[in-house]
Amino acid sequence: MDDLQQDVITWLHGQQDWLQEAAEILLRKGAAAEEDLIRLTEQIKTSDGQAITSHRQFVELISTASIPIELRLTRIENIQGIENLAPRKPLIFGTGNLTVIYGNNGSGKSSYTKILKNITGKSRAESIRHNVFQPIPKHQKCDVSYMVSSQESTQEWFVNDGAINNLKGIDIFDSDEATYYLSKESPATYTPPLIGMFEELAKICDAVKSRLQQEQGKLTTALPMLPANYSNTDLAVFYNSLKPNITTESVCSKLSWLEDDEKNITLLTNRLKETDPEAKAKQLRATKLQVELFIKKLQQATLKYKKDNLNNIDTLREQAEKARRMASEAASVSAGIFEGIGSETWRAMWEAARAYSQASAYPTQDFPVIENAHCVLCHQELSIEAQLRLREFETFIQGKLEAEAKQSEVLYSNMLSSLPLIPTSEQIETQCEAAGLGEDWKQFAKSFWESAGKIRLGLLDKQPSHQLEELVDFSQNEGILQKYCIQIEAEALQFEKDSQQFNRAQAEKEKLNLEAKYFISQQIEQVQQEILRLNSLKQYDKWITSASSRSISTKASVIADAIITDAYVKRFNQELTSLGATRLRVELVKTKAQKGKSLHRLQLKSAEHNVSVESILSEGERRIISLAAFLADVIDKPYIAPFIFDDPISSLDQTWEEKTIERLVALSQTRQVIIFTHRLSMLGMLSEKADEIHTIHIRQEPWGAGESGEVPLYGKKPESALKNLQGERVSQARKIYDELGQEAYYPLAKAICSDLRILTERIVECVFLADVIQRHRRAVNTQGKIHQLAKISVADCDLIEEIMTKYSCYEHSQSPEAPVELPTPDELNADITKILVWHNEFSKRAA
Repeated sequence: MDDLQQDVITWLHGQQDWLQEAAEILLRKGAAAEEDLIRLTEQIKTSDGQAITSHRQFVELISTASIPIELRLTRIENIQGIENLAPRKPLIFGTGNLTVIYGNNGSGKSSYTKILKNITGKSRAESIRHNVFQPIPKHQKCDVSYMVSSQESTQEWFVNDGAINNLKGIDIFDSDEATYYLSKESPATYTPPLIGMFEELAKICDAVKSRLQQEQGKLTTALPMLPANYSNTDLAVFYNSLKPNITTESVCSKLSWLEDDEKNITLLTNRLKETDPEAKAKQLRATKLQVELFIKKLQQATLKYKKDNLNNIDTLREQAEKARRMASEAASVSAGIFEGIGSETWRAMWEAARAYSQASAYPTQDFPVIENAHCVLCHQELSIEAQLRLREFETFIQGKLEAEAKQSEVLYSNMLSSLPLIPTSEQIETQCEAAGLGEDWKQFAKSFWESAGKIRLGLLDKQPSHQLEELVDFSQNEGILQKYCIQIEAEALQFEKDSQQFNRAQAEKEKLNLEAKYFISQQIEQVQQEILRLNSLKQYDKWITSASSRSISTKASVIADAIITDAYVKRFNQELTSLGATRLRVELVKTKAQKGKSLHRLQLKSAEHNVSVESILSEGERRIISLAAFLADVIDKPYIAPFIFDDPISSLDQTWEEKTIERLVALSQTRQVIIFTHRLSMLGMLSEKADEIHTIHIRQEPWGAGESGEVPLYGKKPESALKNLQGERVSQARKIYDELGQEAYYPLAKAICSDLRILTERIVECVFLADVIQRHRRAVNTQGKIHQLAKISVADCDLIEEIMTKYSCYEHSQSPEAPVELPTPDELNADITKILVWHNEFSKRAA
C-alpha cells in the first residue's frame, strides 16, 4: 500500500495546483464544503491555480489502523400508515447474531423489507405506500432502534425523511438486488479511502465544472439580431460569426460609418428614386454653380476683410490724413485769417462754390471769377483783396500738396469702396437655398457676414484695424464646400451615366450593403462587448476542460485494479466455492472506470458469443451467482454491519439451499444476520445448523399484517418447544385450573395435549429417526445420520408408543359411555419431563 500511496502522491504532483488543493481538502476534511467549492472555482481561473506544483506533502495519505464499528438493529415498532402493516407488538430482532423471521405469504415480510431498504438508503428501494383499502393516513412513520458500538438509539422515522445515516452501512439482499448484480454494471459497494479520494475528487471536478458552466451560461449575448433583410449582405457573415481574436481596431476599421458611406447611401437613394437622371444631372450642376458662387463671395469677402488688407486700409487712411494735414497747413500759412483753411469742410464748401459758379452764376467762365464779379457765396462785390484771396485759394486747391492729398484720399476712398457689400439675411437665405446648403450653412454664412459688416462699419468710421474683431474663419468650411462641389459633380456624372444605362439591381444591392453597415455601425459597442464575451467563453472552455474528471477516472481505474478489482474477483470466486457453485462458468470482470469508480459485471467465462448471463443460466443458477456477487461485494467492509436476506434460497435446489444456509450461519459468527423466509425447510435447517438462533413468527391478523409472535411448534426444535410448552402454557393452565376450575381449564388442557402429540411426532422425525426423513422434505438424508438409527432400543419404542397412544385419544371423538378425562396439570408436567429426560439421554447415547 505504501507504494500505491507514493504513486498517488507522484500523480497529484503532476496535476494543477487547484486540483492538489482539492485533494488536500478531502484528505483533511473528508468532503468539500460549499465555501471550498466556491474557492476552488475561483482558484482554477488563476495562473497560480493552473500551475503544476509539487510543494504539498499529502501526509494524510498515510493510512492508520482503526477499530471497526459494530452496528446492530434491535427493533421496529409504532408503525403507522405503512403498507398493510399494523402490528401491536414490536418486531424485536433479539440479542443474538442470527435472527429468522418466518411468515406465510401476506404476513408482512415484504413490507418490513421495504422499510429496511428505505431507512438504509438503498438505491433500488421501492416506494412505501399506505394501505389502499383504508383512508390516507395522517402520518407514515415508525420507530427504529439500533445499536452503534453498544450505544442504543431510537429514531422516529417518517417515510419522506430519507435514509437514516447511521444505518446506511446495512446491506440487504432480495430479488431486486439479485437482478441488479446479475444484469447491471456496478461499482464495489465499499470503497477504500484511497479510491474514495478519487471518487470524491471526481465529484469536486464535476461540481467545479458545473459552477463554471453555470457562470459561462450567464454570459449571454447582448448583440442585437441582424434584421432578416440584411442576412445576405457582405457584413452579415462577419456580424453573425464574430471571433474572439478580433481586435478593437479591426472592428472599428470594418464597421465605422464614414462620411463617404453617408454620401454614397444618399447618392444611391437618390439614384434609385430619380426618374429623369439627365435632368437631375443638370439640376446638380446648377446647384454646383450656386455653391461655387457662394464660395467665391465668401472668398472675396475674406480677401477684403482679412488682416493684411485691413492693415493696408489703415496705411492708406493714415497716408491720406497726413497728406491732407500737410496741404491744410500750407493753405493756412498763405491765407489763413480763419483756422480750418484747407480742411475737408472747407474744401467741400469751396467745391460747392465752384459747382454753383459753373452751373449758375458764371457758367461760361472758369472758377473763381474775380473781375467785375460778385462772391458766389455772399453775392457781394469782390474787393481787390477778396479777388486776391480767391485766386490764392484756387492756387492752393490746384497746388502739389493739394493734389497729393486728393490722390491719397482717392486711394483710401477707392479701397473702402472695394469692400464687398454686406448681404441682407434674406439674401443669405436665398443664396444658401440656391446652393442646396442647409440651416447650419445659413447660420455660418450669417455669422460670417455679420462679422464682415462690423468690420466694414468700423472701417468706414475710420477705426484702426486692431480695434476691430476678426472675421469668421472660412478656410475650413471652404474646403468642405470644395469637396461638396466635387461630390455634386461626381453625382452629376453618375446621373449622366444612369441616363444612358442604369443597373438598378446592383444599385439596390450596394444600398442594402450600406444600410446593413449603418445598422451594424450603430452596434459597435455591442460588437466589442460580444467579442469580450466570446473571449470569456473561450477562457471558460479552457477552465472547464481543466475541471474534467477523465484523468482522475483513468488513475482511479489503475489504483482500483490493484486494491479493488483483484480482491473483488478473488472474493467472488471464494463465495462460489462456499456456495458450491464452482461448476458454473461465470466470472466477475471489470468493465470500465467512470467518475473515479471502477465498474464490474458478471459474464460467461470463455463464451464464444457475447450472450448475457441471465439469458443462459437457469433461475436457480442465476440466484446462486447473484448471491455470490453480493457477498463478494459487501463482505470485506471495514465495519461490522447487519446483513439482511429476503428469501435467499428462492429457486435453489436442495444442495444449494443447504450450502446457502451454511454460509448464512457462518456469516452470523461475526455479525448480525437477519433472514426473512416463508420456507419451513429453511427454518428447520437453520435451527439445525445454528448453535443459537432467534426465530420470530409474523402473521396476518384482522387488524393488519406484521404481528410478531412465537414460531409455531412445527417450526421449532422439539426440545425447545417442549420446554416452552412446559414452562409457559402448562403453568398458565395450572393457574386457570386452580382458580377457575375444570370448565375454564378444559380448552387449555386440550390444546396442550394436541401440541404435545404434534411435538412427539416431531421427535420421531428429528430425533428418533435422526432427521433421515421429514414429511415436508422430498429428499431422504442418510449421510452422517443413518447410523444414528442403530441406537434405538425397545424401551425407546415403548416410550414413544406410550406417549403417542395416550395423547392421540384427545385428537379424536370419545364414546359418551367411556369418556377419557383430560390429564391434570401435574400429569402433563410429569409426561413432558419424562420426554425431556429421555431426549437428553437419547441425544447423548452412542450409536
